[in-house]
Amino acid sequence: MENKKTNFANGYDYFCTNCNVFFLIQCSVSGIGDLEHCPYCGDKILSSVKELAAYCEDNEIDTINFYNAFPRYEPIPGSRAGATPLEVSIIIDLVALRRHRDLPITVEDIAGQCEPSIDIVRKVFEELGITETGGLE
Repeated sequence: MENKKTNFANGYDYFCTNCNVFFLIQCSVSGIGDLEHCPYCGDKILSSVKELAAYCEDNEIDTINFYNAFPRYEPIPGSRAGATPLEVSIIIDLVALRRHRDLPITVEDIAGQCEPSIDIVRKVFEELGITETGGLE
């Protein structure tokens, strides 16, 4: 079985901005091919990372909110944070781990003492609404 290259790095081919959902459709009513409208709501859909980045820019949404749709090792286009999807994923996992263990969550706890990392983590926290808890005042 041949693996098909998908339009987004998260393995999906389409994104509906109305439903706010990624999906993969391998065939449509008229046969196999690309879709133009969401099968759920009928709105026009996006089918590339370029379209998704443009949608985010037009609607003043930071693209970091869709970090998993972009190539893993490249900075997320249009994001103020300047992070790669891999970095965002690691930050989210470290925050979840610290929450699970009831440990304080601060930018410095996640980033360590590296100044560039602190800046990236701070911006990721701001863009994703992650709050610091139990840190030193």
